[in-house]
Amino acid sequence: GRAFDRFLEPILDLIQTLPPYIYLLPAIALLGYGPATALVATFIVAMPPAIRLTALGIRMTPREFVELGHATGLTPWQMFVKIRLPFAIPSVMAGINQSLMMAFGMVVIAGIVGSGGLGETIYSAVRTLDIATSINA
Repeated sequence: GRAFDRFLEPILDLIQTLPPYIYLLPAIALLGYGPATALVATFIVAMPPAIRLTALGIRMTPREFVELGHATGLTPWQMFVKIRLPFAIPSVMAGINQSLMMAFGMVVIAGIVGSGGLGETIYSAVRTLDIATSINA
């Protein structure tokens, strides 16, 4: 709803305005070095596009279809599943795409600070100019 949007918009704006590596600092301070730090920072960086584009897709449902759902007596859940969600799917998929791109970028940044995993493999391969490993990763 609108109250949810008014609460969430400034938070999402702040998250998307700051550079992704900024979220590693508090995560390292709270959790130390390791995979948990990378997971928290990656989650924070990757979620705003998914949230924004999902909300946009749901809001962009044509009014005529919403009115049709009300006229036929659909419950709010049925309205969501049968009308709003099908119209939102292209926007939801775009949000997933953008979130994955943000997550992959953050994973590489997290690998630089020693969190291990895919990011460390990519960073190590790029640092040593091991092109085959960097492409394989």
